[in-house]
Amino acid sequence: MKTIFRFLSLAVVFAGLGASAAFAQGDACADVDGQTAVYTKFTDLYNKTALADRRAAIDTGKQFLEKYGACGEALKDQIDFVKAQTTRLEGVVSKQAGAEEMKAMFARFDASITGEKYDESYAAGKEILAKQPDNLNIMIPLGQIGLYQSYNKNFKYNDDTLRYAQQALTILKSGKELPKKNKAGVPVAGAFQFECTREECISDLTYGIGYINYYAKNDKKTAIPYYYEVSQLPGSFKTEPRVFATIGSYYADEAATIGKDIADLITKQKAAATDDEKVALDAQIKAKIAMFNGYNERILDAYARAYTVAKSDTPANKTYKDALYKTLQETYKRRFDKTDGLDAYVSSAVAKPLPNPTSEVTPVSDPEPAKTTGSTAPATTATPAQTKPVATTKPSAAVASTAVPAATAAPATAAPAKKPVAVKKNR
Repeated sequence: MKTIFRFLSLAVVFAGLGASAAFAQGDACADVDGQTAVYTKFTDLYNKTALADRRAAIDTGKQFLEKYGACGEALKDQIDFVKAQTTRLEGVVSKQAGAEEMKAMFARFDASITGEKYDESYAAGKEILAKQPDNLNIMIPLGQIGLYQSYNKNFKYNDDTLRYAQQALTILKSGKELPKKNKAGVPVAGAFQFECTREECISDLTYGIGYINYYAKNDKKTAIPYYYEVSQLPGSFKTEPRVFATIGSYYADEAATIGKDIADLITKQKAAATDDEKVALDAQIKAKIAMFNGYNERILDAYARAYTVAKSDTPANKTYKDALYKTLQETYKRRFDKTDGLDAYVSSAVAKPLPNPTSEVTPVSDPEPAKTTGSTAPATTATPAQTKPVATTKPSAAVASTAVPAATAAPATAAPAKKPVAVKKNR
């Protein structure tokens, strides 16, 4: 009996709660003024385009549906309209918020490039590329900043520059359509002072990779293929004298090592205890001198090209060109032990294709000098054991100077930094 009474009591309680809920809902559905106020607010907002207004419309629509969404046929048209428009606005707001976020990122990037605040450029650029990974207008400036900063001994951007330069080159070489056109209607990519055509972008980025590796990272073996590549590409660096001078400097470093080896072998030969040792060392010396000759001819080839394309239109350019010619004179004298014939040699060298500096250098052996003797005795009377090995080259002249003089080495500032141009959109 007690159990039955308890059950009936609970049933009455729950029935009361259900009735209260139904009464509350029924009360909302009867609240015409409330319905009108919320619906009017929604209709005032839903066609506005500002992001804040659209978000307010979504909140108002959800409020209307929550309060009056179960009111049935009396509000069916309004409920259906609010539901459809709220769903539409949620999609619109998502896209608009993303677009405004990107707009802010681009504004930050643009300001950093024009203001040369490159820490900001890389921070903003990375955010943009996380969302638009193939955006050349962002990638190309980030792939060049480190080059121009390196001219001022600022190397903090080099690793990022190398990474973005490689990425940009991959896209540019794929033939992908460039994102915009300049005032002349020519397709370009990049932004502001870093805007360029496809050919110029590829040339600039390739050169930058070579320069940073050669001069900033002192990784010359990694750098030198890029110098060769840029010399074969269309673009301004194809005729940049410092490209060829850097290749010549690379050969000079290699030649200096060989020259030291020759000097060490000659010293060792002088101290050799037996004629057999001296003969063996003489063969090594001749092989090294032949290789040294080959490298000096590569130096001449590279500097001949640098001198040929160098300008003398300003005092600084004339000074540089004169220094290149001095290097040619010194190298030519070292190689051929004479001074006449240099200009003809230069003309002949530049008429041929530039040797790939990654290819093996061919040793060049000069003809052995004619042997002379003051004796008329037959050769058979000579005693082999008493014969001294005779050097068949002139190592003292060959190794007299193996390093390119500092004044003529390729300068660190391999090209003038680009100047800012008129502000352009960089999307």
